[in-house]
Amino acid sequence: MINLMLGQPGGGKSYESVAFHVVPAVVEQGRRVITNLPLALEVWESYWPGCTKLIEIRQPQLVDGELVRPFSRLEHYGDTWRHPLTGVGPLYVVDECHLAIPLRGPDPKEQVRIEEWFSLHRHELADVLLITQSYGKINKAIRDLVQVVYRCKKATAFGFSNRYIRKVQDGLRGDVVNTTDRKYEKKYFALYKSHTRSSAAAQELDANDIIPIWKRWPFKGAALCFLFFFFFVIYQITKDDEKKVAPAPKAKTVQVAHQEPVPVVATPVAPVEVAQPRGPEQKLHPYQGLSMHLQALLKGKRFRNGVEEEFLGGYVTIAQNGQSIRRVSFDDLRTAGYEVAYESDTVVSLTYKGFDVGFVVADLPTTGLASKVTTAGVTD
Repeated sequence: MINLMLGQPGGGKSYESVAFHVVPAVVEQGRRVITNLPLALEVWESYWPGCTKLIEIRQPQLVDGELVRPFSRLEHYGDTWRHPLTGVGPLYVVDECHLAIPLRGPDPKEQVRIEEWFSLHRHELADVLLITQSYGKINKAIRDLVQVVYRCKKATAFGFSNRYIRKVQDGLRGDVVNTTDRKYEKKYFALYKSHTRSSAAAQELDANDIIPIWKRWPFKGAALCFLFFFFFVIYQITKDDEKKVAPAPKAKTVQVAHQEPVPVVATPVAPVEVAQPRGPEQKLHPYQGLSMHLQALLKGKRFRNGVEEEFLGGYVTIAQNGQSIRRVSFDDLRTAGYEVAYESDTVVSLTYKGFDVGFVVADLPTTGLASKVTTAGVTD
C-alpha cells in the first residue's frame, strides 16, 4: 500500500511518520524499515535494544561526480528482506519524496522503471510512505496510486505550539474520513532530528500574537452569560417548587356546641304510574285480547345530535283469531305507552305501565280466510 504524508514545514510530518509509522513497524511488528529520515539510531538502541538491525538509513551519494538522492533509482527498491513469520516485505519511508521522484525527472527511462516498480510493489509485500510538502511536485503516475493521505498542520493558528492536527483522507481526491488533534510527546523527539541543516537544536518562531479563543473577551463574556443564565434557570425552578409545596395547616382546637337533632322531613316520591283497567272490556293495555307476533327487528348503534346511542327498531304484527289485521312499529308501541326490551334476535318483551304483557316472538300466524271458510263448510 502506498500512503502519502502531506504538510507544511514544521507541520508535524516527521513526528507523525516516526511516532505512528516507523516505531510501530519496527518495535511492534518486527518489520524492516528503509528510510532517509534522520533517525538517531543510538537513541533507538537505548530504548529498544537490537531494533536498529531492522532500520536502514539511506544517504545521498556521489556517483561519477553526480549527487544521487536516495530512492531516485530503481536499485534503491526491491529489498529481498522478508519477515520470518508473516513473510511481509520492508516498509519504505521516503522523506522529501519530491526530490527523489519529481514530477519531471532528469532521466525519463529511469523514471518509467520506478513507476513500474511502484505499480507492482505489492508483489514484494512491501509498503511505501511518501513524505512531502505538496503532492503537485511528485511523479503523477505514482501519486495516482496513493491510497491514504495524511494531512498534518501545526495548531499555531489556534494558539497551540505543542499540538498539531492530522486529517486522514481517502486518496488525493476523496473525502476526509477522520480528524484528530494530536499533542507532541517529548519521548519521540529524541528519535529523529527535525532540523537537518543545523547542528544545534532549533526552536521555531511561535506566533506569540495569536491569542486562543478562550482567552478572548467575547468568549469570556459568553461564558459568564451562560453561567448567569444557568443559575437563573435553577433559581426559577427551585422557586416554583417552593410555591407548589404549600405548608401544612396547623392543628387548632375547636369546641363543638351541642345541637338538638333536627327532624328530617321525607320528600314525597312521585307515585309510579300503574296500568288500570279501562273501558267496557276493562283492558289493561290497548292490544289486550289480540295476539302479537314479531315481524322484523333491527338492533345496533346510531348517532343522534352527535351522540352515539343504542338503537332498537322493528315491527309487530297484530292478529285476531289467527289472522293479521295490522302491523305496528316499535316507535308506535312506545308512543302508546309500551316499553320494548330486546331478548334475542327473534324475541322481545313488552311492558305497559308496569304491567308485564309478555314475550313477543317471531311466529306469524298461518291461518287465513280460506281455512275459515273450509272449516265452516264442513260443519253439519
